[in-house]
Amino acid sequence: MFLSLAADGLWIIALSIMASASRNAWKRIAPGAPTPLPLVSARRAKPGAALSLIPAAAFVAGAALLVAHRAAPTAGPVVVVWFCLRAIAAALFALACLRYLQSALETLAREGQLRP
Repeated sequence: MFLSLAADGLWIIALSIMASASRNAWKRIAPGAPTPLPLVSARRAKPGAALSLIPAAAFVAGAALLVAHRAAPTAGPVVVVWFCLRAIAAALFALACLRYLQSALETLAREGQLRP
Protein backbone atom coordinates (compact mmCIF):
# COMPACT_ATOMS: atom_id res chain seq x y z
CA MET A 1 0.00 0.00 0.00
CA PHE A 2 2.86 2.38 0.78
CA LEU A 3 4.38 2.05 -2.69
CA SER A 4 1.01 2.77 -4.28
CA LEU A 5 0.68 5.97 -2.24
CA ALA A 6 4.27 6.92 -3.07
CA ALA A 7 3.53 6.48 -6.79
CA ASP A 8 0.42 8.64 -6.38
CA GLY A 9 2.59 11.32 -4.79
CA LEU A 10 5.07 11.19 -7.65
CA TRP A 11 2.25 11.63 -10.17
CA ILE A 12 0.92 14.61 -8.21
CA ILE A 13 4.37 16.19 -8.23
CA ALA A 14 4.84 15.52 -11.96
CA LEU A 15 1.42 16.95 -12.84
CA SER A 16 2.04 20.04 -10.73
CA ILE A 17 5.40 20.61 -12.44
CA MET A 18 3.75 20.29 -15.86
CA ALA A 19 0.87 22.61 -14.93
CA SER A 20 3.16 25.23 -13.42
CA ALA A 21 5.58 25.21 -16.37
CA SER A 22 2.72 25.36 -18.88
CA ARG A 23 1.14 28.27 -17.03
CA ASN A 24 4.43 30.19 -16.97
CA ALA A 25 4.94 29.52 -20.69
CA TRP A 26 1.40 30.71 -21.41
CA LYS A 27 2.16 34.01 -19.66
CA ARG A 28 5.14 34.56 -21.98
CA ILE A 29 3.22 33.96 -25.22
CA ALA A 30 1.66 36.96 -26.94
CA PRO A 31 -2.15 36.96 -26.97
CA GLY A 32 -3.56 35.16 -30.00
CA ALA A 33 -0.19 33.75 -31.09
CA PRO A 34 -0.63 30.29 -32.63
CA THR A 35 1.47 27.81 -30.65
CA PRO A 36 3.14 24.68 -32.09
CA LEU A 37 1.49 21.41 -31.07
CA PRO A 38 3.49 18.69 -29.35
CA LEU A 39 4.90 16.04 -31.74
CA VAL A 40 3.46 17.94 -34.75
CA SER A 41 5.30 21.25 -34.73
CA ALA A 42 4.07 22.13 -38.22
CA ARG A 43 0.51 22.39 -36.88
CA ARG A 44 -0.55 25.25 -34.64
CA ALA A 45 -3.32 25.82 -32.11
CA LYS A 46 -4.35 28.35 -29.52
CA PRO A 47 -1.90 28.49 -26.60
CA GLY A 48 -4.37 27.05 -24.11
CA ALA A 49 -5.02 23.96 -26.20
CA ALA A 50 -1.41 23.38 -27.21
CA LEU A 51 0.08 23.89 -23.76
CA SER A 52 -2.44 21.71 -21.95
CA LEU A 53 -2.20 18.74 -24.32
CA ILE A 54 0.70 16.92 -22.62
CA PRO A 55 -0.53 17.51 -19.04
CA ALA A 56 -3.98 16.24 -20.06
CA ALA A 57 -2.49 13.16 -21.71
CA ALA A 58 -0.36 12.60 -18.60
CA PHE A 59 -3.44 12.78 -16.39
CA VAL A 60 -5.27 10.19 -18.50
CA ALA A 61 -2.23 7.89 -18.59
CA GLY A 62 -1.72 8.27 -14.84
CA ALA A 63 -5.35 7.46 -14.14
CA ALA A 64 -5.16 4.38 -16.38
CA LEU A 65 -2.01 3.19 -14.62
CA LEU A 66 -3.65 3.81 -11.25
CA VAL A 67 -6.68 1.70 -12.16
CA ALA A 68 -4.46 -1.09 -13.49
CA HIS A 69 -2.25 -0.93 -10.40
CA ARG A 70 -5.26 -1.20 -8.09
CA ALA A 71 -6.46 -4.29 -9.99
CA ALA A 72 -3.05 -6.00 -9.76
CA PRO A 73 -2.05 -8.38 -6.96
CA THR A 74 -1.04 -6.60 -3.76
CA ALA A 75 1.79 -8.88 -2.70
CA GLY A 76 5.17 -9.91 -3.99
CA PRO A 77 7.42 -8.31 -6.56
CA VAL A 78 4.45 -7.20 -8.68
CA VAL A 79 3.93 -4.26 -6.32
CA VAL A 80 7.50 -3.05 -6.86
CA VAL A 81 7.19 -3.42 -10.63
CA TRP A 82 3.99 -1.34 -10.68
CA PHE A 83 5.60 1.32 -8.50
CA CYS A 84 8.62 1.53 -10.81
CA LEU A 85 6.40 1.67 -13.90
CA ARG A 86 4.27 4.47 -12.50
CA ALA A 87 7.28 6.42 -11.17
CA ILE A 88 9.16 6.23 -14.46
CA ALA A 89 6.07 7.14 -16.48
CA ALA A 90 5.45 10.22 -14.31
CA ALA A 91 9.04 11.38 -14.75
CA LEU A 92 8.99 10.78 -18.52
CA PHE A 93 5.78 12.76 -18.96
CA ALA A 94 7.22 15.65 -16.94
CA LEU A 95 10.42 15.63 -18.99
CA ALA A 96 8.50 15.44 -22.26
CA CYS A 97 6.37 18.41 -21.22
CA LEU A 98 9.37 20.52 -20.23
CA ARG A 99 11.19 19.64 -23.46
CA TYR A 100 8.12 20.54 -25.52
CA LEU A 101 7.72 23.85 -23.71
CA GLN A 102 11.37 24.70 -24.30
CA SER A 103 11.07 23.91 -28.00
CA ALA A 104 7.79 25.80 -28.42
CA LEU A 105 9.12 28.89 -26.65
CA GLU A 106 12.29 28.85 -28.76
CA THR A 107 10.19 28.64 -31.93
CA LEU A 108 7.92 31.47 -30.81
CA ALA A 109 10.94 33.58 -29.79
CA ARG A 110 12.43 33.23 -33.28
CA GLU A 111 9.08 34.35 -34.71
CA GLY A 112 8.78 37.29 -32.29
CA GLN A 113 5.60 35.93 -30.72
CA LEU A 114 6.69 36.24 -27.08
CA ARG A 115 5.84 39.10 -24.79
CA PRO A 116 8.73 41.44 -24.03
